[in-house]
Amino acid sequence: MKTQIKNAKIACLDMNLQKTRMALGVHIEISDPSQLERIRDQESKITLDRVRKVLSSGANVVLTTKGIDDLCLKLFVEAGAMAVRRVKREDMRRVARATGATMVSTLSNLEGEEVFEPSSLGAAEEVVQERIGDEECILVKGTKAHTSASVILRGSNGIPTDFDKRDADFKIINSMRWNGRYMILFP
Repeated sequence: MKTQIKNAKIACLDMNLQKTRMALGVHIEISDPSQLERIRDQESKITLDRVRKVLSSGANVVLTTKGIDDLCLKLFVEAGAMAVRRVKREDMRRVARATGATMVSTLSNLEGEEVFEPSSLGAAEEVVQERIGDEECILVKGTKAHTSASVILRGSNGIPTDFDKRDADFKIINSMRWNGRYMILFP
């Protein structure tokens, strides 16, 4: 899978991209083993169709709060897209706000059809996967809708880092002044 996408079109999904399974309590009696195989194929086909609809809208970066099946990952690799699974919901909201994307929890429209609208996509100059310390991070650079910044604190363990975070929060808040309409940052 690609680790860098230029001119990213970002889709923010709050849905599962794994094979859909029958809901609990659904009881199906099958007399022929080939029928069971057709049901499994149909479950896979539903998920693959969802991924194809998202990719056909122009998305080349897909972020989801839930899982992504290996079968779907193959489609993303073939399309030259980046897919990120299990993104925290709060992080997803921040990315959606910064890029102008809309968080999509279902592909169903009012007519009952599954459609992914290209207007739900966000935009950024670059999305890249980088190693920072021991962690792999997804960096969204050059967001189109809002400017944003991230501060990365590193320490030997969590305790000094917590103190550094509290100090950084205090310094950032004390360096800003409210001017009636917007915040002014004083160095």
